[in-house]
Amino acid sequence: MDIEFHYYMTFIIAGKSGFGEDDTYTIAYSSQYVDDNDIIYEIHKDKAQYYRNYISQTMNILKPKAKLFRIYPLFHFIPGEPLYKGAFRRDGVLHWLNTTPNSENANYVIDSALKSKNIYRIGIATHSYVDTWAHQNFIGYYNEFNSMSGVLEKIAPNIGHADAGHNPDWPALVWKDKRLLDKNARIDNKERFMESAGNLFKKYRLYIDKKCSVKALNADRMQLIKGLRSAIGEVDQSNSNKRVRIERYIELSQKILGYEIPEYDEYAWFEDAINEKVRGLRDRSDLFLTRWDPLTDIYTWRKPRQYKETNWYKFQEAVKSNQDTTWDLLDNKVFSKLDLKDL
Repeated sequence: MDIEFHYYMTFIIAGKSGFGEDDTYTIAYSSQYVDDNDIIYEIHKDKAQYYRNYISQTMNILKPKAKLFRIYPLFHFIPGEPLYKGAFRRDGVLHWLNTTPNSENANYVIDSALKSKNIYRIGIATHSYVDTWAHQNFIGYYNEFNSMSGVLEKIAPNIGHADAGHNPDWPALVWKDKRLLDKNARIDNKERFMESAGNLFKKYRLYIDKKCSVKALNADRMQLIKGLRSAIGEVDQSNSNKRVRIERYIELSQKILGYEIPEYDEYAWFEDAINEKVRGLRDRSDLFLTRWDPLTDIYTWRKPRQYKETNWYKFQEAVKSNQDTTWDLLDNKVFSKLDLKDL
């Protein structure tokens, strides 16, 4: 999934579930920021307020495998049920790390976050939970299991859905996963995303109102799914209608929530919390050359005495908490059963 679900649809789902406007925004921003939190910063270095964050995403798939393993399976490819019927492949191969939708492990991650009542952690776990639909039948590790076998795909490393490109993430795409049995091979992302949205809504609604009746929950869920389906619209194989869909999500939020989704700015929380002194090339630039810039930018807290009250700090602490919880779960249930190289 990309920003369309992780931010815009998550915002609508959270708001419709009964979260207040501020919490709805925090959940949606945290959910999307999992993908944008890909730089390790050292703040107030050599000072009492020194802080170093964890990352929840990386675009550098050449990182050591041990480091990637603390990111991908924990935040994007939660291992599920190897015998899930939708995972049956033409070659008959199964894998303990295979991502499957709505798995027991994924439910534990989101339920633990909800139990914590930490709104940032709820958003982070939401990202991991819903990705089990989009990322099903891929694993967050280098393995031939991920290979799509085409000429172009052979160039891409076999980690996550790198071979499949953006196919699993675009909400209006229909595509074919040729690794799977014929009955499983046709993938309609809208159907996957709507199943994910319905399950997430149920989690949120019962968190807000444990006594919510089945009738009321189902009625609101049907209204929500109908609105999201309409907003996604027709099949879009090239993803060229992305901006049009985003405008529809904003209109839908106004219609069913009474307020609009704010435009997402991936640097908003960071810049509210941190001063940045650029030396040479900007470290958080997308420029490839920044990797070889010998000068490191300097980061300091805007308000050193109140930095723990910032959204950025609270999000980063929630990342660490979510990572610890998920690692402990998966280490006991999955990782301990494997003998993976370089880990």
